[in-house]
Amino acid sequence: MAELGEQKILKYTVTHHRKEGRTHEEFLNWIIRDHIPLALPVLKKHGCIEYSIFSTPADLNGALRASIEKVHPTWEYADYDCIIEYSFRGIESIGKVMADPEWHAALKDDDEWVDKSKALLSLGYSTPFLLTTGEVVNLQ
Repeated sequence: MAELGEQKILKYTVTHHRKEGRTHEEFLNWIIRDHIPLALPVLKKHGCIEYSIFSTPADLNGALRASIEKVHPTWEYADYDCIIEYSFRGIESIGKVMADPEWHAALKDDDEWVDKSKALLSLGYSTPFLLTTGEVVNLQ
């Protein structure tokens, strides 16, 4: 498992769609320019050990769909704009972030940018098997 010493690292993800009328690029620029600078200090204060954005632009998904649909015609493709990924040492840190008034300030404009009716949350563990160094790990 993804571990720090003997402790498993929790991965918390939020899948986001942009509000209608906003482009993918505008949406990501808002997250990076306006949201992240306010969010990172709060996340660090409460023990977030990693934060990243997995961006899913429509042109990449369209190209993937076109090349794969003959092999897997029933597969669905991501229509969201991004997945925000957080890593924590414990679930209590997530609660502390969510309760922090500074976190609410970091979300002050999200009603203008995020279609919250389509958000998808997940919580679990990420287990690496191939590292960027080329090392194979976690096989027993």
